[in-house]
Amino acid sequence: MQSFNPARIIQKRKSLNKTQQDLARETGLSSTAIYYIEKGRRAPTAGTLGRIASALECNVDYFYEEKPDNSANNGQLV
Repeated sequence: MQSFNPARIIQKRKSLNKTQQDLARETGLSSTAIYYIEKGRRAPTAGTLGRIASALECNVDYFYEEKPDNSANNGQLV
């Protein structure tokens, strides 16, 4: 199972020396929307995430991380 990781947007944006305002301008989103997405307070649509990935010169998969499947352990951590 993959989970969206908004911290990856921040990490990639900063590695390219871009501000939230830069990213907003390049994606057509408001800087407030970028802020909420980066804080995990708003989930981006597939289209929005595609625009962010394009502006940050990466694949959409970069923003996802594998989460362990605990179903074999009945949801309990071992």
